Order: sequence, then C-alpha cells, then structure tokens
Amino acid sequence: MTHRRRVRDRLLVHGALCLTVLVGAAGAPSALADYAIRLDTGAAPELAGRHIGTYPQAVRAFGRAGLVARRTATHPTCAAAWPLLGLQIDFSTSRTGACALADLGSWLEVRATAPRWHTSTGLRVGAAEQRLHSLYPDARRLSFLGRGPLWELETGGPLCDGGPPLALAGRVEASRVTALAVVHVPACG
Repeated sequence: MTHRRRVRDRLLVHGALCLTVLVGAAGAPSALADYAIRLDTGAAPELAGRHIGTYPQAVRAFGRAGLVARRTATHPTCAAAWPLLGLQIDFSTSRTGACALADLGSWLEVRATAPRWHTSTGLRVGAAEQRLHSLYPDARRLSFLGRGPLWELETGGPLCDGGPPLALAGRVEASRVTALAVVHVPACG
C-alpha cells in the first residue's frame, strides 16, 4: 500500500468519526448545551441558549417532556417536566384540567433543580446561600409571591409602567440554592 493511499484512508476514517460525532450531537440538542438561565427584554426566558415561551419551543430545545400533568394553581396550569435535565415549566392551558399538548399555552413559571443550571454570573443550583448573596448583593426576597423562600436575582422582560415583569430567582432552603426559577412579578398594572 502506498503512503498516499494510507494517508487518504486515515483521513477518511477520521472524517467519518467526526461526522458521527457531529450527527450525534445534532440529534441531542441538550447534550452540548450551556445550561444558563437568562432574562432579557423578551417576554420569555432564555433557557440553555433558547427563548422558551411555548411547549413546542421547549420540545425543540429539550425533546418531549417526560411528564405533563395538571397542577393545582390559581390559573389553569399544566406542568411539563424533563426529569433528566432537572427542569420543569408550567404552561397555561385553555381548559381547566386539560393537559393535552394542543391545550397548552404560554409559559407561566420555570424551575430548574439540577446543578447544571446556572445564572450568567455563575450561581448554580446547589451553591451555598452565602454565594448567592456575594454574587447578588442587592437580592431581595419575593415572599409576597407566595412561592416560598425566593430571592430575586435579576429582572427582565418587556418594560411596562411598573418595571420589568419577570424575575430570575433563587430558592434557598437549608442555606443552599435548591432551584433557580423564572417567575412573573406584578410590575405592570
């Protein structure tokens, strides 16, 4: 076998391996994602690099939810969960108690509970409460929302009379950040 032929065969094998890796990564969009949660001026949060405002957008980003179930809340709500990602998104529903995919509307709340999830400043689920306060010295409690021990870290969303209507929050229990959440804050009204 000539030297030129060996080099060509080696390049073909390496090219095939690279193509296999790229195709595998494209088939699993969340495999290579940066699991950051961000807010900007948009109406939906950015989760792992994509704005997620509806269930179809969540499916394109993370695949089908492992579970979609009715949730007791003040509004008709369905919770979609991706257990392997530690992610749950509550969506509005057009019919009380109906969680068929065709009934799901826009997002209402996001909860991320796996250590892979983090804020743009580097606060991760599982971090000590002290780290939360060192990264976010102006954090304020969101007790008035009735969702437990949440600290407002950042705000975002389209501006309205009262300010930005979204908050990226950290849930703290037993001196640890147990979840990052995106919630609606009454700012417009």
